Amino acid sequence: SSGEILRLPAQVCTTVWDIKLFLAERLGRDPGDFTFIAKQGPFWRENKDCEEMRPKVVVKGLKSFERERTPHEHPVVVIGAGHIGLRQAMVFMKYKESNFVIFDRKEKVGGMAWWDQANVTSKLQTEFGVYHLGWDETIPTPTDDYPWPSRDELLKMFQKGAEEYGIIPYCRLGTEVKEVKAEGQKLDMKYEVIIEKIGSNKEETMKAAGVMMYPGNLSLPRRETYKGEEDFGGTIAYGMFDEFSYKEAQGKDIAIIGHGAFAVENVRSCCEYDSHQIYLICRRKNIACPRFVSWLCNQSLSPLSASLFLHAMKPMYDLVGYDVWDYYGVQGNASRTTCNIQQKARFGIGDVYFCAISWGKLEVIEDPEGVKRLGHHALYLGGSGRKLDVQCILKLLGFVGDPTNDRVMKIKELVGFWVNEDPRRYVVAEPVSVMATNFGGTSFSPGAISWAEQGFHFMEYPKDFYERVLPTGMLPRHKADETDPGTYRPAYVVDARHGTQTSVFIGSFIPWIQERGMQHSRIKVQRMWALHPIDKFLDYCREDWDHYCEKFRFEGRNGPDFPYTSEIGRHYLNRYRDENKASMKEGGELLQYYESLAAPK
Repeated sequence: SSGEILRLPAQVCTTVWDIKLFLAERLGRDPGDFTFIAKQGPFWRENKDCEEMRPKVVVKGLKSFERERTPHEHPVVVIGAGHIGLRQAMVFMKYKESNFVIFDRKEKVGGMAWWDQANVTSKLQTEFGVYHLGWDETIPTPTDDYPWPSRDELLKMFQKGAEEYGIIPYCRLGTEVKEVKAEGQKLDMKYEVIIEKIGSNKEETMKAAGVMMYPGNLSLPRRETYKGEEDFGGTIAYGMFDEFSYKEAQGKDIAIIGHGAFAVENVRSCCEYDSHQIYLICRRKNIACPRFVSWLCNQSLSPLSASLFLHAMKPMYDLVGYDVWDYYGVQGNASRTTCNIQQKARFGIGDVYFCAISWGKLEVIEDPEGVKRLGHHALYLGGSGRKLDVQCILKLLGFVGDPTNDRVMKIKELVGFWVNEDPRRYVVAEPVSVMATNFGGTSFSPGAISWAEQGFHFMEYPKDFYERVLPTGMLPRHKADETDPGTYRPAYVVDARHGTQTSVFIGSFIPWIQERGMQHSRIKVQRMWALHPIDKFLDYCREDWDHYCEKFRFEGRNGPDFPYTSEIGRHYLNRYRDENKASMKEGGELLQYYESLAAPK
């Protein structure tokens, strides 16, 4: 009766039953609900299930080829107006769902990671092509091709996007969600959300159709106090939350404690503010990722193998005399053709780390026992007993999860990303650690759109969760634990393996999610090659490298040039293209599209 037309590819041997099964899976219906009729001469005839599919049929027993959604009497509550929260709003609006509201404690959008954790000196470590709100096939590609915008530029991007895409009217900013109450069983669950306007001391209760929480990156800094801090006589601070004024670093010797992404970022900040000598102290080195290798991952169609990921780092690691294959996080075969990478910290991405080491500005010190004690302008290591003369100490020991999020959402167990097996309570914080044999990217927007669409699907079609997903028992589960000695890990904080298994499994069971995954790959390739073609990207990398070389040269230092020439970059890109062709033997039009962008012109 709707007059809708659905065109499907089919073979000669395709039967009526085959198409009924396809429609049933797509629409969440029983295949027996449908009747196919086709005109035969002057008459209409019902097609039997065993018959070959005719070129044109009318489907009875179906109002629309669009799946019927669960109606929402109350709004869906989204907690968090950061990157994923804003993306969730865009997904809702794209698919004509307007009954939602976003709460955030901040008075502006952008999220805790950029408002609180980042410093005024912080920059995006990955490429802008895979970190922006316009990350959808229906939205034009951004025009700014500079790969690494600053914190303030990113916050402006989030605010401008929220205004342009019509998200602001759905936001209640400066408002904290204090508690989420859930009562009932399965599809009969009812939800109440208790909120409070910041500073009002007045709580308000509202009913909700479901709750989606995006609490951001790990939110609390891991803290440690060293013996003798009261005698140090210099600055001791955490290198985040704008706690340290980097102007204090000028001309001083600085110890950075830690070797995660924030520690690598602080090396750049200290170089920018002309500190004298930098020491990076860690119990063991984590892999730091050169910018070109990050680009190589993010422009990929099929994932980049971990072995090629490491081989592509070689020009940079050769400058500093390190062999990344010897790192604790790498388990590979003798010929270095395959490997698995597992480390607790995410990759710090940047070239200044390598530039500073190769020019003598930065010394990385591994000491299994770490810092033993402090003296006046002195730091003593526990393993080697070495004394470092420094005037500033920056602690960058990583982050831990906030148990408050578990309490607010009443999480006993996170099943995939769903709370206590409830498809309408959904929590995603970017999974921690690195656990992979291949890498499809190092940035956030591809994950953000995937997580937002997964959450949207089960909010609209919760039966799929109960009838198709949960009975398999294949979703990973996580309860709060202390498997990392001395660190409480709330249930909502999951590792990379948990996150990957969830996304792969959901994509294999929900056809729409799988279809969207293919579209995401196309968006990623298109955005990266439109904004960051290889030669232009390498020019930006070289320009940034030369900027710091000039600063170091002014200090009387000497060192090497940027190691990735156009020829070296193309060499690793061509190795990836060969890998991609082998893994996508039937890649069809999508592979051809990628090759049209990546092949030399």
